[in-house]
Amino acid sequence: MPRLESSIKGHLSPVLKSDGFFGSGRTFRRISEEHIHVVQVQGSRYGSKFAVNLGIQPRSIPDVVGNSPDATKIREELCEFRRRMSEATSDQWWEYEASNESMDAAVQAAASVYKAIGRRLFSELSGAESPLHKVTPGQFEAGQYSFSGFGSTKVRMARSLALMRQSIGDLVNANAFARIALASLGNASALRAELEELCRATES
Repeated sequence: MPRLESSIKGHLSPVLKSDGFFGSGRTFRRISEEHIHVVQVQGSRYGSKFAVNLGIQPRSIPDVVGNSPDATKIREELCEFRRRMSEATSDQWWEYEASNESMDAAVQAAASVYKAIGRRLFSELSGAESPLHKVTPGQFEAGQYSFSGFGSTKVRMARSLALMRQSIGDLVNANAFARIALASLGNASALRAELEELCRATES
């Protein structure tokens, strides 16, 4: 019986590993100085197609469930900044039939999109000039920034940016991002105590 993992091993894995990713099956990870990058193939619950999800997790802050990020185990859904890899739309899927040839063709097509688009997306958010490091609270609040499609909710992104600034001792901007997160919380109470404590801890 043909398996998608075999096609991934043959056609996507070598491309990712040439870029410094490690892993097997459907999940691959790369460690940079400040971030963990994740590429994860997501199969459809109905079968016969897959998508490719990308994740960026700052190493200085907890993952989505509050754990210290483990670069050898983290999955895309645990990263604070995530997006679907696509050429033109926000939701691209590659369809295949139950044959090695069809699966190979679909994975080769996805690998081509990674080479043309995925590499660039990771690059745009990497290094000292990454907007994750450069965006100011005012720019974030006004929506005057681009994370190349990576993100989550406004609350979680502001919280993540606050924690990142706190980790480097930038308490003024950490506090400002924490207050943006708190003001955007609405009726969601799960993070309220944490954000209030973060505001107190970063007051100058």
